Amino acid sequence: MTRITYLLSNETEPDVRLSDALLYAALKERLGDRLEPVDWGRHRPDRGPAWGRDPFRSLAARTGLIVAAYEEPAVLDTLGARILPRHAVQAEMDRIAGTGFGASLRNMRDPERLVRHGARGDRFAQHESAIGSDRYEHPVLVCPNRDLAFVRRLLIVAGGVAAETPYRFCSETPTDLLKPGAALMQAEDFMSPLTEEDPVWRDLQRQAADALLARFPLRSGAIDVGLRITADGEVTPHVQEVIAAPPGAFDTFYADVRAYAGAISENLAILEPSLGDAEGPEP
Repeated sequence: MTRITYLLSNETEPDVRLSDALLYAALKERLGDRLEPVDWGRHRPDRGPAWGRDPFRSLAARTGLIVAAYEEPAVLDTLGARILPRHAVQAEMDRIAGTGFGASLRNMRDPERLVRHGARGDRFAQHESAIGSDRYEHPVLVCPNRDLAFVRRLLIVAGGVAAETPYRFCSETPTDLLKPGAALMQAEDFMSPLTEEDPVWRDLQRQAADALLARFPLRSGAIDVGLRITADGEVTPHVQEVIAAPPGAFDTFYADVRAYAGAISENLAILEPSLGDAEGPEP
């Protein structure tokens, strides 16, 4: 039986360790012996599927997936983004500033990690070192920074939303991850306290993700959707980030890992076609 390597990394943040352990447990419950745990430091990449964290970006194919997703016309259109050579970035930042926004910058060498969200009036020179553009000649994705709040992460399996969670870290209180119903709550920013959900806002965010998935059916990964709330109270959802990656490769925060693992098990042949008849055991 072909197995899926699951990389167990040595994360030290307690909330990250706990969320990763919960996801691994849920996947093991559904997939049984198909999942083979491996210490990340001892893993030697081969042609088989590998899930879990790759903290030092040693798996080039993963970065390739993320880059390809950001190059998708539907993703660029949804973000209002352009991918430009370095010398053209400042002009695009100035154009975006003329519309009332700062600019978000992603180095296409690694657009998930090499990213900065700037303010209106910023200069590219202020950020190019932080995103590695002073060292690498890769083009830069430039889009409006809409200062989004109440960001939610929607976990995607086979082109559909399998689970959702507020985008919030809780390293000081990691057992918050075990709080019943936390997946449906919200947080104003990634360090704010959890508050009661606004179901209207959640529906808006889900609609934004579904609209993108209708044009770009992401096979595996996550879509982050936040809210732009103006001074007069107008609320509009906007996609902030698109992550194309296998299960376990990104933060799942408070998501219902059983629901997520169930969707993975039911769509395993789509996620990993090389496995053939890939349905795992029921819990």
